Amino acid sequence: MEERQPVIPVSRWRWGVAFVIFMTLLFCGRLWWLQIYQGEHLGEKARSRYLRAIVTRAPRGEILDRNGKVLATNEPSFNIALFPAEFSMDSADPGKICKVIGIPRETLESAIAKIKANKVPLFEPVRLVVGADFATVTRVLERSWELPGIIVLEEPLRRYPYGKLAAHVLGHVGAVTDEELKQRKDLELFDWTGKMGLERVYDKFLQGEHGREIVEVDARGAPIRRIRREPAQPGQVLVTTLDLELQKVAEASLQGKRGAVVAIDPRNGEVLVMASSPTFDPNWFSKGIKPELWRWLVSHKAHPMQNRAIATAHPPGSTFKVVTATAALIYGKATPKTRISCGGGRIVGRRFFRCWRRHGTVDMVKAIGQSCDTYFYTLGLAVGPERLAHIASLMGLGAKTGIDLPGEIKGVLPSPKWKRERYRERWYGGDTANMSIGQGYLSATPIQMTLVACAIANNGVIYQPHLVKERRSPDGKILGRVEPKVLRRIHAPVSVWNTVKQGMLAAVYGPGGTARLLADLPIKVAGKTGSSEHRKGAKTHAWFIAFAPADNPQIALCVMVEEAGHGGEVAVPIAKQILQAFASKLQAR
Repeated sequence: MEERQPVIPVSRWRWGVAFVIFMTLLFCGRLWWLQIYQGEHLGEKARSRYLRAIVTRAPRGEILDRNGKVLATNEPSFNIALFPAEFSMDSADPGKICKVIGIPRETLESAIAKIKANKVPLFEPVRLVVGADFATVTRVLERSWELPGIIVLEEPLRRYPYGKLAAHVLGHVGAVTDEELKQRKDLELFDWTGKMGLERVYDKFLQGEHGREIVEVDARGAPIRRIRREPAQPGQVLVTTLDLELQKVAEASLQGKRGAVVAIDPRNGEVLVMASSPTFDPNWFSKGIKPELWRWLVSHKAHPMQNRAIATAHPPGSTFKVVTATAALIYGKATPKTRISCGGGRIVGRRFFRCWRRHGTVDMVKAIGQSCDTYFYTLGLAVGPERLAHIASLMGLGAKTGIDLPGEIKGVLPSPKWKRERYRERWYGGDTANMSIGQGYLSATPIQMTLVACAIANNGVIYQPHLVKERRSPDGKILGRVEPKVLRRIHAPVSVWNTVKQGMLAAVYGPGGTARLLADLPIKVAGKTGSSEHRKGAKTHAWFIAFAPADNPQIALCVMVEEAGHGGEVAVPIAKQILQAFASKLQAR
């Protein structure tokens, strides 16, 4: 009999065909997903396994004075670093590495700990020594075969060619912090950032763009060859408003003293001088400041890191009398011809408020020139504390100026409301008398008192003080320019300002003037001295404000020296040196 072939049920055949079709579609779909949809991404991922990017540091932008003189720049520096891609923690000899390089064991252990914790990319060098000397670099290169993974990098180092000059304005740089890395996406692990002054405020512009060197590596991560190089782009150039020569004169005159000098062009708010003493050298920070030096800086009783021009406030003493005079004239409580007899002081309430000497009968111009306390006690009481505080606020006291520096304070501008809120006490006539001559609760910074001088020089118009004129690309193209900005306008008749100016001229040229030392300068100067009491038994703070030339003001300044004596004896000689240098510049134009 013929053998019969088994018959496959139709249903099973159909299921088999369906399964084959399904698997084919699934396979094709997966191929499409990998080759088409994810192809580019996976290709990049594969390439990243043998291509690495090494960062090359960008030089920070330079900082110049108003005439193009370099205040902050960069210089080539040799840094010794641990390169994770070539460093073997198993075969490394930490003792030998530290001995050859000349670093503490803790420095190396800290770097190794970062690598173990995967906090450092494989191709990101960990700096062990910044700004290594020639002998150390030579030693490392000669013994490189003993130090696998230890490399020498040539990178830009921040340098301040004039050392301590304008240190509080320029600031300094330091290693990036974890907090900065969280806040700013443009920073990388081993960047250096501005920590103070203009370096801090304009850090994003000064940073530049790091370069990239793409290299091919083998399976162990060792470099084989360079694929391409993207050069680093230097940061933007800052052109400041500072005048280097005037800054030198100011800082030399403050040497050995605690104080500050601020000079501003009243026509536009450009800061010509900002000096604070004692000071520091920002170069100390460029290589990483030594711990013992840092402890000395922050614990020194004279606070050399503090910018006294904007971050220290004291009673302004008799320099405030020009504010009291302005208020009395604006509110009609006095005229230029108002005469008051000074017998050495006057009674306010139950207390006798002394004048520093007997002036006899004086009018307003003579009272400003000879700094008669009795005259201004009387004017202040007539004006009243609220109105006096209002005019003072219009002239810039009790508020930050908004200068482009960190750390500014606003001082204290007292009033009856302020005293109630602060001390839960009422305001007395004696408080008004003290405030009228720049004493009592009142305190101001040197930059604020410079704005007072600007207000008088400019007939009530005050410009925003600023330190940067413009930003430029490294090839000189202007990227941004700071235009003058009016901060306040004090609306008052020209006669008000002329009267106060006449009083300030009398301080320099009038009989009994407190600033007659300036009378022989080649330019006409209007000024006002001040000596403020602050602590029983201590010397007074010496103050002086001025502007020049008096008939066409181009500079307004303030000098403040702490616990130094009378303004006419201490602050005026400092101002004279600066004004003499400024006059020489005018003559040379």
